[in-house]
Amino acid sequence: MFGVLRLVEVAQSSVYNISSLNFPRWIVFGPKAVERIGGEVNQLRGSDVLIVTDETMVKVDHVDKIRSLLMKEGLRVEVYDGVEPDPHVEIADDVADVARKGGYNIIVGLGGGSSMDMAKVASITKQVKGSVREYAGVDKVMEKGLPLICIPTTSGTGSEVTPFAVFTIGEKKRSIASRYIVPDLALVDPLLTISMPPQVTASSGLDALSHAVESMMSLWSTPLTDALALEAVRLISKHLRTAYYQGKNFEARCHMALAATIAGLSFSGPGVVYGHSIAQTFGPIYQVPHGVSCAMTLPYIMEFYLPVATPKLAYIARAMGESLQNKSTREAAEKAVLAVRQLSQDLKIPGLRDFGATREQLPSLAETCISDWPRANSPRQFTKESALEVFERMWAGKPNSASKS
Repeated sequence: MFGVLRLVEVAQSSVYNISSLNFPRWIVFGPKAVERIGGEVNQLRGSDVLIVTDETMVKVDHVDKIRSLLMKEGLRVEVYDGVEPDPHVEIADDVADVARKGGYNIIVGLGGGSSMDMAKVASITKQVKGSVREYAGVDKVMEKGLPLICIPTTSGTGSEVTPFAVFTIGEKKRSIASRYIVPDLALVDPLLTISMPPQVTASSGLDALSHAVESMMSLWSTPLTDALALEAVRLISKHLRTAYYQGKNFEARCHMALAATIAGLSFSGPGVVYGHSIAQTFGPIYQVPHGVSCAMTLPYIMEFYLPVATPKLAYIARAMGESLQNKSTREAAEKAVLAVRQLSQDLKIPGLRDFGATREQLPSLAETCISDWPRANSPRQFTKESALEVFERMWAGKPNSASKS
């Protein structure tokens, strides 16, 4: 029975992995944490600040608040507010050009994952001599840039603590992956997330859940990252519905902000697996926001990994609060898939066909996914045929026989 299992037994194989985690030097979490930014910039010896953000942050007055706090410290502050959702490489190049010419000595990223990722780009201006696209890949940025502070206003991407910066080239997602773009400081203030609309709350929250679940599936997971992931799963399962339906519920917002940061920490070493490969394949093609595409994919990729990650999924079910009395490990794992599927339905996550995908396009999507987004950390081989099977079930909106309710 599942109740006899112990998590340490589940992690026996991964305990021998080398654990390489890239965390910020500081994480400051809590209500009004953002009010410490002036002192933190001084600690980093900043004097000339570039805030990288988007127009929405300007409209909701978050930018004015941050700028005022910094100017009280006698700092020069300028704002780049041209970041767009799921930014293309042209935005990244523009950010790099502005940062390079402005004489700044500290960068602040304010907003969702896109703004924080572009702030990471701004921080490496000394290294970025040509187009940012030349640095897409792993460890192509080989030295630390300007001091970087990230302030999330959504609860999902975890970009405030990760070594990744994502942008789009054409219709394909690409990313910079380097320990040298991890922020120096993450200022996580739940008060900044209360203005999130329900749709963003849902997609960002399920993006965080995807990070936690996929990190546990990874061959590179460790007992430490699994512990972080399971706590993120627990918090999200307990509080995301409340944050979605009661946006002003401060307790739910606090727990979701914490969960997103913890989930970001959980996958910084293990990485994510083929759920993100699928999401990053169809998202740019059909203009699906990243969080939504991950949310759409998650229950289906959990089904795919169920045969090789049964104990991990069983523990995810327990973290989600599922009743597992007298359940086998396999039955518990299947309940995790069903619980995530139900959560997605409760949060009104759309399907693949809702964005105009046709069945005839699925083979091409499967081939692109395999060629563009291989995952050496995947515990199960992902072929064009298996990718097509997942895409077809997503398109039909049906689970496989193993996890039907």
